[in-house]
Amino acid sequence: MDSYRFYLGARAFYAICWTCMVTVNMVFMVEVAGLDPLQMVLVGTVLEASVFLFEIPTGVVADAVSRKLSVIVGHGMIGVGFLVLALFPSFAFILLSQVIWGVGWTFISGAYAAWLSERLGVERANEAFLRGSQVSHAAAFIGIGGAIVLAHISLRLPIIVGALGVIGLAVSMCFLMRESGCEPSAAGERETWKMMRLTFHSGVEEIRNRPVLLAMLCITALFGMFSEGIDRLFTPYLIESFEFPGLGDLGSVTWWGIIAAVSSLVGLATTTVARRKVDLDDQVNLTWILGSLLLVIGILVLLIANLSGFTMVLVCYWLVGGLRSAYGPLVTAWLNRLLPAPSKATLFSMYGQSDALGQTVGGPVIGALAKYVSISFALGTSAVLLLPSMPMYRKAAKGLQRS
Repeated sequence: MDSYRFYLGARAFYAICWTCMVTVNMVFMVEVAGLDPLQMVLVGTVLEASVFLFEIPTGVVADAVSRKLSVIVGHGMIGVGFLVLALFPSFAFILLSQVIWGVGWTFISGAYAAWLSERLGVERANEAFLRGSQVSHAAAFIGIGGAIVLAHISLRLPIIVGALGVIGLAVSMCFLMRESGCEPSAAGERETWKMMRLTFHSGVEEIRNRPVLLAMLCITALFGMFSEGIDRLFTPYLIESFEFPGLGDLGSVTWWGIIAAVSSLVGLATTTVARRKVDLDDQVNLTWILGSLLLVIGILVLLIANLSGFTMVLVCYWLVGGLRSAYGPLVTAWLNRLLPAPSKATLFSMYGQSDALGQTVGGPVIGALAKYVSISFALGTSAVLLLPSMPMYRKAAKGLQRS
């Protein structure tokens, strides 16, 4: 299959499965597994610690062996991780599921973007990242609808169905993905660590010699510290702090479908605007846009932590999700143009590792604040963590202007 069409189709199907799994998975952890706010954040910490430990090795494997194989293995492991989560709702098994899921994600994170860039070239791949994000948000409505229908039967059922779908996607990738553009190491070199060390060290040298890439590495870590708060605490915050308005004969679980559906709609809108209005070739302007997005996201999360109205909190949350939906592919496009092809997957993995490090370090602190002070205070603190990224983006923009 044509790689561009395959990528969009795979992103759409994955989005259906993903939203089917995650629309109610946080509710499942709170109401079925009985996790408290600190445990919720520790679940995320274990996930991100797994990502931190395995991002570089799996990125190097993708560059040195096969990016296609890396993507396939990653999808399979994510599906298995969610199956463990749904079938064994205890804190210990949920932690295990996060390890499996986290390692699976590291096989995908750098390899998918590098594979697509090799197949399509940088410019068309950057277009595909934004188009893929649009397609994902549109397809997500199918998964959200399915999740709510299945959740009325059992909260674990949508997670199981979505997980089996992701595993099926991994199997189909064996037959539909092409990899003629990637040039892995020779067969003899694959059996040694030498090629992996050389690829890793070349990636490190690239970052050390380019201050712009180093600044982005720090920004990524700060964003990771911030995101653990809103990602893990918003569900318990909403459950504990607000009374959900009635929806007639529909159960309260329907609200989570509404929240997810509007999030996808806003995300679709923001990525559409980004795709049409942002010039991905203008690196300096793109840098300023990325910095501005983080500033607005931080302000919105501060509002979430301090507003008392259910509707206004949801509006702010939807805006945060929409801006993050645009921020993700724009960052990928920004990096994709700057990173050298031979070690692209490794370098993408380094940025994934930096994000994971931020979440691993910041997660327990945010979780402890949520448990021993308040969830709203923890959310506000996480938003403040974004502030240092503003001068870093300004410095990166000036560095690109001089280059």
